[in-house]
Amino acid sequence: MNILLTNDDGYDSKGIRTLFKLLSKYGTVVIVAPDSPRSANSAALTLGKPIQLEQVEDRVFKCSGTPVDCVSLGLCNLNIDFDMVVSGCNNGWNISYDTMYSGTIGAALESLMFFKPSIAVSAHHNTDFKEVEEHFDEVWDYINKNKLISNEYLLNINFPDSEVKGMSLGSLYYRHDQNYFTKLEDGYWAYRHMQEDFSDDKNSDCYQVKHGIISIVPLNRTYYQKEILEKLQNKMK
Repeated sequence: MNILLTNDDGYDSKGIRTLFKLLSKYGTVVIVAPDSPRSANSAALTLGKPIQLEQVEDRVFKCSGTPVDCVSLGLCNLNIDFDMVVSGCNNGWNISYDTMYSGTIGAALESLMFFKPSIAVSAHHNTDFKEVEEHFDEVWDYINKNKLISNEYLLNINFPDSEVKGMSLGSLYYRHDQNYFTKLEDGYWAYRHMQEDFSDDKNSDCYQVKHGIISIVPLNRTYYQKEILEKLQNKMK
């Protein structure tokens, strides 16, 4: 199996190197990742200026573009028939609304444009990735045993920051967040106050990671929902 590994924290970050080691037992892993952190790039791509791709080690390439650029370049220009794309391991959870902004998720979504299966992997901010190292093999076995891998959606996997008590498929929870800005002498500083209590939705990604459960949420590549269209069509009859 050939695995393209990318992220939005940079090609030499601890998270991507952790996954490189863990994935290497399952196939040939090639890193194509940004040359510096590109967090919150979502699905951005570079247009109108050149992108540099440089090999820095055996099976390790750094790219001057976004995480999406890395996936596109890796799949199109390395002359390797990749079987899947893995994005991560991100330094910080990608749950709830974070998935809208995440370069980790954006890169995994890009692989679906090429009909390549993908997973995104994240852990709590400022973690040592201990839970990932100890339990990634179990997650890999779980998703393969249950045939969860597909090129129609990505699997968004988030590891808790406490003792792992299990793993489960979950739903995307929409937090009640509040964005606000504080005026500084040299400009504005953005903050986000995030909802902390998720006790009422035990199947959600937010609840799961807060309660020691490895959360696995399927995400697709489109904003379109057939159910909404049908609802509007029925409304207009």
